[in-house]
Amino acid sequence: MMRPDTGAAPLVLHLPRTLCAAGAISALAAELDALGVRRPLLVTDKGILAAGLAAKVIEAYGDADAMIVFDDVTENPLFSDVDRGIALYARQSCDGVVALGGGSVIDTAKFIALLAGNTGHIADYAGKPGTPHKASAPLLAIPTTAGTGSEASHSAAIHPDAAAPALGMSSRHLIPRVAILDPVLTMGLPARLTAATGIDALSHCIEGYLSTKDQPLGKAIALDGIGRVARSLRCAVADPQNTDARMAMMLAAYAGGVSIGMGLGPAHAVALACSDQGFHHGVLSGIGLVATLDATAAQVPERMEAVARAFGLAPAASLADEIAGLMRELGLPATLAELDYSAGSIQTLADAAQRSHFNLFAPFRPTSEQYAGMLAASLAVPQP
Repeated sequence: MMRPDTGAAPLVLHLPRTLCAAGAISALAAELDALGVRRPLLVTDKGILAAGLAAKVIEAYGDADAMIVFDDVTENPLFSDVDRGIALYARQSCDGVVALGGGSVIDTAKFIALLAGNTGHIADYAGKPGTPHKASAPLLAIPTTAGTGSEASHSAAIHPDAAAPALGMSSRHLIPRVAILDPVLTMGLPARLTAATGIDALSHCIEGYLSTKDQPLGKAIALDGIGRVARSLRCAVADPQNTDARMAMMLAAYAGGVSIGMGLGPAHAVALACSDQGFHHGVLSGIGLVATLDATAAQVPERMEAVARAFGLAPAASLADEIAGLMRELGLPATLAELDYSAGSIQTLADAAQRSHFNLFAPFRPTSEQYAGMLAASLAVPQP
């Protein structure tokens, strides 16, 4: 029997083939072989190289001569990083990309893989939605942090230069073909970075779940990620060698990457507006949650109750207060005042937050005046 045509376009959830276990990088050679990749470009950064993680990946691949290393990704990746990477890819006749690192590395690798399968320059695609493009070269992602979820998301961001804001791109072709989640590779993260990236993952899961996009499987994954952060982040910070806690946080970050595809919200609008002073994005996103979730709860109480339950709270409890307490317990600031953020005009920040694309699928879209009130409260100053 044919189903009736409802006229509604289906919301598709694209996920990479995903391997998750301690020691999962041992499957690297087989996964690349299945992709038909014989000469991969390993995209990483100098910190990962110095930590010995790249050596572990090369050993897992089993052919050091055939894996070409590009370790020139900067902390806030630039067009020039992609230029150098794709030039090396072409010069060495590579046929696929392996990303080893955090979000900056994985995003850079996404753009290198995109250009390997398409003509033109990075400037033809980043920040230019709707630009036609074909499939990327095969990309396998191995995250070394548990925060951004780039290994599972369809998005990437890159800066034209060191003084310019990042430009983004979203495409099904930016999703890695394979993601290998190996918690052993995250055990060397400092406690504060473990905490900040974990809060980043939480912010993705919460705002993705709250988004107005109706994607049932994505919503279930988001709730699962929220619960994993609530149960495991403290342990991952306190006991960095705890494999179970590290694995749980990698899965939470992956869930956050899936959640990004459903849209984010006011917390990320605040984080973006306050990203001008070099503070960690995960910390800013957590501060954004603390600043905005009570107002969101007043607008969509049923959705917030589901989030609170996933976090292990009673429906009437303030999730914003709980997250603030968790952040302080982990040694992170929970407000802009605690962060020592130096605000000029609160109204200018509020206007920037109100204009943010992160409001597009938010169930509660604050006005500039409402953003100003939330920002003033976080800064512990009178509302303008």
